[in-house]
Amino acid sequence: MTGDDVAAPDKAMLALEEKLERLLAKAKPSKRELTQKTFRGLFPKLQAYIDTGMPLKDVRTAFNSLVESNVCARTFNEWLSKEREFRQSSDANCCYACGQPLNFPNDEASPCEAVRQLANHTQTLEQE
Repeated sequence: MTGDDVAAPDKAMLALEEKLERLLAKAKPSKRELTQKTFRGLFPKLQAYIDTGMPLKDVRTAFNSLVESNVCARTFNEWLSKEREFRQSSDANCCYACGQPLNFPNDEASPCEAVRQLANHTQTLEQE
């Protein structure tokens, strides 16, 4: 077996990997993924309305209207349950997208600094 025989499959694999990267870079999140991301972002507000005694059906209807979707009651309840569990766990200080721990500033620092750090981390992930 010569060096050229080994190099040919490597070049072919490299070309396939590059093509895969280009295709995945073009991939857009599905409507469901976008709806879930919006749900996670709005969770504190949704939970606040639920805590005031507003019927869950009304909260879900408002959410569906906002995101122009039709999340069924079962799915909405599952998302609520999972988000509550996540926020109560130690994983709540990790990035949703990559799971990397977020190092928030100490207690004396402004909460806005933590928000800035999270925004910078998210922006970095989107650029990759």
